[in-house]
Amino acid sequence: MNPNTEVLHTVDNGLDGVPVCTSDISLTTVDHSGKPILLYRGYSIYDLIEGPFEETVYLLLNGTLPNRQQLDAFSRQIKEHSRLDQRAIDHLRSYPKGVNMMDLLMTSLSFVRMLDADYENTLWQTPKKDDDLAALLLNAGVRLGAQIPALITAGWRIQQGLEPIAPDPELSFAANLLHMLDIAPEPEWVNALNTVLILYLDHTINCSTFTALVVESSMTDPYTPLIAAGAPLKGVRHGGANELAALMFEEIGTPGKARSYIMNKLENGELIFGFGHRLPHYKHQKESRVTIAERIGRPLADKKGLGHLFEIYDLIGDIMLKEKDRAPNADLPICLLLKVLGVPRELNTPIFQASRHFGWLANILRQRRAKGPLFRPTQEYTGPDIDRMRAYVPLNRR
Repeated sequence: MNPNTEVLHTVDNGLDGVPVCTSDISLTTVDHSGKPILLYRGYSIYDLIEGPFEETVYLLLNGTLPNRQQLDAFSRQIKEHSRLDQRAIDHLRSYPKGVNMMDLLMTSLSFVRMLDADYENTLWQTPKKDDDLAALLLNAGVRLGAQIPALITAGWRIQQGLEPIAPDPELSFAANLLHMLDIAPEPEWVNALNTVLILYLDHTINCSTFTALVVESSMTDPYTPLIAAGAPLKGVRHGGANELAALMFEEIGTPGKARSYIMNKLENGELIFGFGHRLPHYKHQKESRVTIAERIGRPLADKKGLGHLFEIYDLIGDIMLKEKDRAPNADLPICLLLKVLGVPRELNTPIFQASRHFGWLANILRQRRAKGPLFRPTQEYTGPDIDRMRAYVPLNRR
């Protein structure tokens, strides 16, 4: 750099629009007609939802779509590690009643990592072995993610005074989630949940993904970044918004109450969950995930006698577009789709994590393979400087 070149220092609270890395994993953009679309590794989300969740997970982790043998082997790997150790089930039984299900998931994940085959592997403490570390991250991360459906469902059933249902080795990731919730894994329901899992899998460098990247950059153990990312996902500005969006539908109840409910919220300056996004092209246009979830959710809701939910959905959408120029984000139709499937509202965000876990894993793998540095941003200090240094007064004189 030319020593006479002036360096411009700026502060951007929240890193809004500030690139922090390069990535080839996911892209939010607009298609040739100007409509928002989500791409995974360059493939359209509209195409990927036609296949199983495991196929798209493989794509994100490895960069290419699997052939039949590769997909079968990967699916077997997940199934082989989906059953909980009895010690994990006993641990879940010790939790207090009424515990938040995201707390249950994060805590139980931290417990089951201590039972993992690589828990005592100290490779992560050895710098500069990035390729070996990436392999460790991949294998440990897949094993950890494979257990999330069982942790969610067993934890929920224990909380309800019921016995856990073991995973069925013949069922897919999505089908097992339903099965372990005692929801019949009928093909139409499995397809719907499979789609939800694919839609939630990755979404560029969002808050939880960035958290995973920051934690991994410290070169901690292979499990901690994937557990740490659950903390921001719980937040109501991130994944937790889907639970509050679902609660909103419960509070509204009938289409006739929708307008007064929303207008009262807006007049009081309250948030309407399920609308808006930090990505600019999602402001007033429906993103591809919304379009897909609507397309699947509407007919299923009608079949189950829950068509009024999408009547409320449309009324809210019209009001928000008119009053705030905001289109629904993915949380709004997905929370309805999960409700139609019979998934308890309290499990919305844990199911989000069951999917996004593998997106986080893909991102930390990319970072480790690229020999990523330690995240260490700076700040703009606004307190007293050396010229205004404050005089210390001993405690007995204060």
